[in-house]
Amino acid sequence: MPKVLIIEDRRENIVFIANNILKPMGCSVVTARDGEMGLQKVAEESPDLIITDIKLPKMSGLDVLQQLNDQEIYIPAIVMTFHGNERTAVRALRLGAIDYLIKPFDIKEMQNAIKRAFRTPATAVQVQVQTTAPATPRNSRVNDGRLQEMEEQLALTQTLLVKREVELADVKKQAANLVNKLDMAEVAQRAATWEEDNARLNDTLAQAKFALSKSKHRTHAVEEAMMAHKKQILKYQREVKRLAGEMRNLSEAMRLMSQDMDHQLNRLNVLTPENEAERK
Repeated sequence: MPKVLIIEDRRENIVFIANNILKPMGCSVVTARDGEMGLQKVAEESPDLIITDIKLPKMSGLDVLQQLNDQEIYIPAIVMTFHGNERTAVRALRLGAIDYLIKPFDIKEMQNAIKRAFRTPATAVQVQVQTTAPATPRNSRVNDGRLQEMEEQLALTQTLLVKREVELADVKKQAANLVNKLDMAEVAQRAATWEEDNARLNDTLAQAKFALSKSKHRTHAVEEAMMAHKKQILKYQREVKRLAGEMRNLSEAMRLMSQDMDHQLNRLNVLTPENEAERK
């Protein structure tokens, strides 16, 4: 089980990193609340990785790394800070830091940094420290500020180059392990399985297309039947309207005929017994 030393003065940050990142990754955790205690814990616990804040009581995180380098103790380290700048990042990388994280960082970012650190041997940290050691100015007439800026840019480039070389070596090692573990018979079997799965998928797709075509055909037949039924209904509706109109015309004709008959009766001089008596 890898052992990780957290040097951080804020308890809530220690609890967050330990409980949400390190313990789920199977790491044991050692903690220190200031830089001097961090150096003491390194001597007592020999951690596999150091996660340190830069701003600490008594001694900064970068000073802790400097002290370890002076003692030729090379341990992969991850440096955290709230207020980072290029100069601080250059110094951290020169001192052998594997990663430089700006707070607040997410869990995945820290997990990736820890994985890279575990894949980095102490010898690689030593090479990084020795390769990126700051150069001594040889010409005092050169502008000190410009020279320092150029040195920082060069150191940063060298550090990143060393880091990329370590990562590349790790990738090559993983690729070699993968090739060694590769079973060609298993690959052929998986390829055959993939071909069978692909054939089954094509059959299923063809069946689905056929079912969809039949469904469309049935839908079209239903739509045609519905259209014919609708036309028949419209025909019946027109016939009913026509019959209703004829009924209205017939009723009107009967009414007019009744009126005409009443009028004719009124004009007829029908002699009834009572009218005859009145005339005599």
